[in-house]
Amino acid sequence: MSVPKYRYGHGTAGRRSRKGLLVFLCSIIVVALFGAVVYLDLRQNGSAVIEGERRVVSQVSSDGSERLVVDEPFFTLELPGDWKEIARNDNNLYTSITWQATAKNKDNRWLTLYVDRIPFDTPYNRIVTVKPQASGISFANVSDNCANFTVGGTVDGRITTGKQTPTKWNKVDFICNLPEAIDNVIGTGSEASPNAVTVSGPTQGTHTYFFLYTDRNFQPDYNILYDALKSFRAK
Repeated sequence: MSVPKYRYGHGTAGRRSRKGLLVFLCSIIVVALFGAVVYLDLRQNGSAVIEGERRVVSQVSSDGSERLVVDEPFFTLELPGDWKEIARNDNNLYTSITWQATAKNKDNRWLTLYVDRIPFDTPYNRIVTVKPQASGISFANVSDNCANFTVGGTVDGRITTGKQTPTKWNKVDFICNLPEAIDNVIGTGSEASPNAVTVSGPTQGTHTYFFLYTDRNFQPDYNILYDALKSFRAK
């Protein structure tokens, strides 16, 4: 019977081969983990993009506050970063989009923007008079509650006997919502057209817009509407 001969150095080479393979596999795992960390970091620090019926982008403004940039076929505008779209209507009567605040204790604020098909008989409590300025909108400060300058109006509690009454502020006509005098709904209107302003953009032509802002917070923030109007641009 033959006896296997031992070859000097053969067992050592096998161990070295296994050790080299182990080092190679560990290197692959380390590289993969590093790549995963870099990918997750880029995702967390990038701007959030939500693809819905239209493109909405969350970005940080120059003052450090987060802004929601709404990009629609005919216009763009900005809202606070916590706001979100909650409704969209497109029928024979009107076309509109509604956004709402979502921050804690501030979610009782809404903005509805009507485009082209506008309900001209909508009543509200205050008005911001507007006019076109290039592809944007210029505006005045929000009015007093219309119950204070409309015949039959008062703001001493909620009125149940009054009726919706035509009125005027800064040469602009609108309908004062006397039955709900403290509801604090703010509309926009221009001398050329109640409840509407017509703005022309460089590529999408001329369209008519009506902003309706509701703020039922204990401390109303009209800057939200002002900022939306200031940021508005027709395409």
